[in-house]
Amino acid sequence: MVGKLLVVVVVAIAALVAHENGRTIEEAHVREYYRSQLEALRAFDEEAVCAGIADDYNLEVVDRSEGQPGKATLDGHASCELSRKMLRFMEQMSGQTGGLVTIDISYDIRSIVIAADGRSATVEATSTAKLGDMLIGRTRGREQLSRSFWRVRSHGGEAQVWSYGR
Repeated sequence: MVGKLLVVVVVAIAALVAHENGRTIEEAHVREYYRSQLEALRAFDEEAVCAGIADDYNLEVVDRSEGQPGKATLDGHASCELSRKMLRFMEQMSGQTGGLVTIDISYDIRSIVIAADGRSATVEATSTAKLGDMLIGRTRGREQLSRSFWRVRSHGGEAQVWSYGR
């Protein structure tokens, strides 16, 4: 009887430790998240791109491309649909040119700030989109990430977007 009780206690402690470990986020998790998102973009993997969006996702976007800044707010569904459209366009362009013309997207993580409780991270990053050597877009933003059940999720944030060559 004591042996069974000891096993239950050990399993409960292990489960608690695993649960807590699966919810804390570290800089390495953030960098892996950005690496995997970039990989998904380059592979035109719509599902993988959308899988990183949390249920409470909210992104405030300011488009600084032409004249007066345009503002928009995207929830998770809208952001996912916009990403899907972009990825379909990128894949179509690459397919029609036999891979000779592709939009190359890259990220530059400026800063990662982990919250004191280790439950979330604020990331400041710049992304660029190039067609060959020509810069066609740049986004500068701040994003909130969290980790739950060993998966990093984006809760959105704010972004400023510049498009070139219109």
